[in-house]
Amino acid sequence: MLKKKLSWLVGAAVAVMLSGCSDMSVSEQELNAEVAKRLVTSQPDIIQLTLEESTLNLDLLIKEAIIDLTERDGGLVMVNMKTDIRGTLNVFGQDMSMTAQLDPSFESGLRIEEDRVYLVGAKLTQIAVQGNSISDQMFRNTLGSLHEDFESALARYFDTHPVYVLNHSTAEKAAARMVKDIVITEDSIEFMIF
Repeated sequence: MLKKKLSWLVGAAVAVMLSGCSDMSVSEQELNAEVAKRLVTSQPDIIQLTLEESTLNLDLLIKEAIIDLTERDGGLVMVNMKTDIRGTLNVFGQDMSMTAQLDPSFESGLRIEEDRVYLVGAKLTQIAVQGNSISDQMFRNTLGSLHEDFESALARYFDTHPVYVLNHSTAEKAAARMVKDIVITEDSIEFMIF
């Protein structure tokens, strides 16, 4: 069995070398199509956010995530999300139900694990709140104090949910085992092989 795997791996490496291919890429358009497909098939995709003092218990339902790849600062993944947020907020000893559309934007890097590509180091850059059921100011004040908790919840979510899997073709599957580095360029991800 080991001999068979080794010969398959050597064969794939030789095929890549003979084809003159030292890298492989995924376009921003392909990445966004994959994310949209994953959101449709894995709904409801919920991020839970709870404060230790139990003043807030929220479920964040991801409706849309648009990725913009940029070379800025050595390569960044810029993500704009549209989410529905619902839950309870304890204000002055009273539980208040709330719903809103929350549109967070963040930037991150990438990591590859086996054949899966994950977002890492998510840093919030903006949060827009629309149509909530309680006072806008009260909700914004609560979100302001939750910035780090919300950022951590996003990071944990994307640490376990890949944005892309290298399994769309036999060549992509074989190359996934040999990726040594990922480079984010303008509008694409380059996978450096060997």
